[in-house]
Amino acid sequence: MSDAVEVAIEEAQERYPQGAELARKLCAVGPLVSGSIPWLLRERSEAFWPMADRLANLSRRLEGSPIESLAEYTVMYLKEQMTFERTGKYSNTDFDEVYKAVYDNPEVMRRFYLEGLMLTHAFWPIHLDIHLFFDEHFLPLVPPAGEGLEVGFGHGLYICDVLKRHPGARTRSFDISQHAREFATRVLQLEGIESDRFALEAADIRQPLPVEARSQEWAVFAEVLEHIPDPQAALHELSRVLAPGAPLFTTTVLNSNAIDHLHQFADAAEVRGMIAKAGFEVVEERVLAVKDYVSNSNDPTVDLAYVCRRAT
Repeated sequence: MSDAVEVAIEEAQERYPQGAELARKLCAVGPLVSGSIPWLLRERSEAFWPMADRLANLSRRLEGSPIESLAEYTVMYLKEQMTFERTGKYSNTDFDEVYKAVYDNPEVMRRFYLEGLMLTHAFWPIHLDIHLFFDEHFLPLVPPAGEGLEVGFGHGLYICDVLKRHPGARTRSFDISQHAREFATRVLQLEGIESDRFALEAADIRQPLPVEARSQEWAVFAEVLEHIPDPQAALHELSRVLAPGAPLFTTTVLNSNAIDHLHQFADAAEVRGMIAKAGFEVVEERVLAVKDYVSNSNDPTVDLAYVCRRAT
């Protein structure tokens, strides 16, 4: 750990004790896990510390293992990405196989996946920037009351932030993984969301959702498009359930392998075309390349984030 990083962590200790302690311990693990921390302290300190403290505190109350979870999640991703850089292809082709190996596997989901992915919202610069984009550009468009949904909510942070920002909002949201539903329920409870404001249910976006047409006031569909075999059909299904003019937040990624990525998009134009074909207008977007964050990086990953509206 450099002197500058050590000083920054020490200065944050009083205001953000949980985040500072976790950052210090991650730095002790080594640069493979903590290599982004100097950049975050230099470029995003005002946003990084509150999010790091929040998520470190959540991990503590969840009785998790944040260092081990983030380390394993990061190393897992780097291994898969090295394979992609060598072959140009994603590791997976069959959703049902991924479901068994990942989403229905407690050794993956409970041991590191959900907690590790949650922690990337502070400790991976691109994921932090995507969450900031969500906060700044999507949340203000959500109506103050009414029902919305997230499909594939995973750890539950996005649902949580919608409900915290809009006390009159409620949600009936869906995920294919029982482990995700249990984890996200605990996150919402620990974050103080009343139980009568949310229902987290089982559903597969490859099939029609158990939701009436045009009944939802907002939707989140983050980090799912690359995980499913037919993202166009999924976007059409979200268009079906959203009211005219309702906002949608969606993200995906280019050239990024993982243990559960299936659909390899050609470029951002393909994603934009799918969004438009499903009946959405892009209001704001972010194109975030790893190369823009890490000098001399050969990683071709590009994250895409969109705030959209359902056509009227």
